[in-house]
Amino acid sequence: MVFILQPEIPDPANIFIDDLGIRGPVTTYPNADGEPETLEQNQNIRRFIWEHALDVHRIMHRVKCGGGTFAPNKAQIAKPDVVIVGQKCTPEGRVPEDKKVEKILAWP
Repeated sequence: MVFILQPEIPDPANIFIDDLGIRGPVTTYPNADGEPETLEQNQNIRRFIWEHALDVHRIMHRVKCGGGTFAPNKAQIAKPDVVIVGQKCTPEGRVPEDKKVEKILAWP
């Protein structure tokens, strides 16, 4: 997978063994009111969502053309945060997984 996605690494693609994280834009492009910017062509689509969708599409296309596959039951697409290799990835950055924090706090 590293060979297939070389032009996409490290941004937006992050590969760890057989896991593939696709980083979204670093901003929501807030306007003067603090609301996310929308596309001129379609005011119902936010710019940061569109940019991320283009990245996801391009990366999935590269993997398909390289003969790779995705497991749809394992895919986590269009989620505000996901757990990858034991770390919760959010728009603010990486934080410890909630279950692990609970275990530590409940430690005797």
